[in-house]
Amino acid sequence: MSLTMMALRIAAVQALKAGGTLVGDNVLDSQISAIDQTADGKLKSDQSRPFIAVYTDAAKSQDLSQSGLRSNGRIDVMFNCGVSVTMAETNRETGETQIVDLFPATDANLEATIDMLDLQITRTLTDPDNPWAQVFGDFVQSYVAKEHVRSSSAAENVRLAAGQTKITVDVFADPRHGQPLAEGGPWPRFLALMAEHGAPQLPLFQQMLGDPTSGPYEEFERLTGMSTRDAHSLRLYTYGGVSRDVVVTEAISDAVPS
Repeated sequence: MSLTMMALRIAAVQALKAGGTLVGDNVLDSQISAIDQTADGKLKSDQSRPFIAVYTDAAKSQDLSQSGLRSNGRIDVMFNCGVSVTMAETNRETGETQIVDLFPATDANLEATIDMLDLQITRTLTDPDNPWAQVFGDFVQSYVAKEHVRSSSAAENVRLAAGQTKITVDVFADPRHGQPLAEGGPWPRFLALMAEHGAPQLPLFQQMLGDPTSGPYEEFERLTGMSTRDAHSLRLYTYGGVSRDVVVTEAISDAVPS
């Protein structure tokens, strides 16, 4: 798991919570039991309300020449949605049993709820007025693919409709430890949002990003995964025999003008 994968998932969860979807604030971060499968292949859920569960399960990077092992490459962000008739509530004004507002508890509306959530997920993640969504988008280099599948089950006579939206994205490499972060970039904005909302993962991100440090030369080993031996062989840290840890403060030219 990389820092960017974690940040992408957290930003997606918070964006959906703030986005006013049909599930309200019941947006779950990597909760495995939200939708599970019984021994006979049927679906079950431990949730009492309609939900969206967000996961970052897989990532693959193929060209590591520019960013080395910091690369994240292509990431699948999964959004699992679920709703069942047991999650229905009675409208106090009308006495009607509803799954969510304006949706009576019928089989057709179970499926309609899943369709609406798929639409709301993509709209929320591209909302220009949602700061979490904007941070999510700034971690992304490009959107590669979107897939949506649905399933249903009647385990123990409980009708459950489930949907999965998978968004595949190419994302930027993780910053190196101690790398100065550009003001106004996604990482400082992400950390500021976490601090503003009291996110419990904030100390972990602060520790893993490290305090900004800068030196006279870029650390090619950390940036590209290059070994120190290769860096020295390519003379990336030596200037006429000067060691890489020596800072040159003055330079005098002995050249005689012609």
